[in-house]
Amino acid sequence: MSTSSVSNPISVTAPQSTLTGASSYSSSLQAAVTRAVSIASLPMQLLQADQNQATSEATELGQLSSLFNGVQTALQSVVSGTASGALAATSSDTSVAQASLSGSSALPGTYTVDVLNAGSESSAISSAPSTPITDPTSQSISQSTSFTLTVGTQTYTIQPSGQNLNALASAINSSGAPAQAVVVNLGSPTAPDYRLVVQSTSLGNNTIQLNDGTNNLLNVLAAGASGSYTVDGQPPGGITTNSSTVTIASGVNVTLGGQTGPTTVTVSASLSSVSDALSNFVTAFNSAVAELQKNYGQNGGALTGDSSVLSMSQVLNQIATYTGAVGSSITNLTQLGVEFTDQGTLTFDPSVIAGLSPSQITDAVNFLGSPTTGGFLQYATNSLNGITDPTTGVIATESQSLQNQVNTDQTQINNDQAQITQLQANLQAQMAQADALIATLQQQNTFLQGLFQYATSNNPDVASAA
Repeated sequence: MSTSSVSNPISVTAPQSTLTGASSYSSSLQAAVTRAVSIASLPMQLLQADQNQATSEATELGQLSSLFNGVQTALQSVVSGTASGALAATSSDTSVAQASLSGSSALPGTYTVDVLNAGSESSAISSAPSTPITDPTSQSISQSTSFTLTVGTQTYTIQPSGQNLNALASAINSSGAPAQAVVVNLGSPTAPDYRLVVQSTSLGNNTIQLNDGTNNLLNVLAAGASGSYTVDGQPPGGITTNSSTVTIASGVNVTLGGQTGPTTVTVSASLSSVSDALSNFVTAFNSAVAELQKNYGQNGGALTGDSSVLSMSQVLNQIATYTGAVGSSITNLTQLGVEFTDQGTLTFDPSVIAGLSPSQITDAVNFLGSPTTGGFLQYATNSLNGITDPTTGVIATESQSLQNQVNTDQTQINNDQAQITQLQANLQAQMAQADALIATLQQQNTFLQGLFQYATSNNPDVASAA
């Protein structure tokens, strides 16, 4: 069952019918039936009100579930920020090479990378056909249904979904070959000339050819070249590479930028990504607090007085006031710029993190920890799981309880509805009989009154006595 909703209850409607009688008391008899049915329907109305309240509570729980999941997502960003050990890699000249980190094995340091040859990719273009291709969605460079693509020393079978140039390029791109195909127009807007261009995805002089079983369809557009570089001047002849991204140290990568020359790659302590993540965490945290506060006080929302609101509030408070190991320079969120306010919300000052020393950054990483190895992130993750776990969390268990309540109420409503329908039918039958009897008596009374009036009006003794 979803933790964010409760199935809609069936509407309660008291059975209605009208007594159509012959006596002058039929409306009074009908009023008696209506009153009896209305009184009997009161328990159903209470059950309906109970269902409506449960639905409102479930809706609010769904809103809180979304906001608490947002807090968890923000925490995952903090985890990502500490994944590389709170290190960052920079390059002094990104046109030569861009620096990045992978994993957590990188160490602080400075490297001089001298790109001797930025390298290039090989490319080839389809030959000019006797009749230019003016519509790549309906025309192609060959009517074959199967092609052989050669990239370097490897061959790949290409089978387009249709006999047109766009389908051929798409088939090449999805073939798994280390090549990228595009369709370009070498003609004017009024006289198009569409061609197929295929480029290798690795550096180096790689052969690129496409054969339709009879003819080679591509001509060399550019011969590629391998890249080469040195790290701290070694080796003297350079390192040859067919990849534009290379590893210069454990966990430290550079991507050749296309220009030759030296660049300085620096790996140093940094919490810039953690700072951004903590800012997002504070925003998500405050949104959850604001929604919980809607359910406080005399005029609070659907969950006012519900124990789940207290549980969720306590979890947020405990997360915000978490304290790490004594003896470290960083033992709480305040030392990372996250302040707990009197209103139960958080504020964040990024300048605090920016001013940490390298040793404090190390302590900050240890304080934050991870969801599995301890520290703030493990504590916060486990605490939030107690709220959001789809099976055992506070929101899931209460939502299930509300659904059970709605189902129980609906069963009772159905039973009551059947009893009231039967009650009304019985009362209608009884009142119909009573109405018929009264109507008969009224008819007899009218007859007797008429007979008496007739007898007195034609009796002279009665008239003279009068």
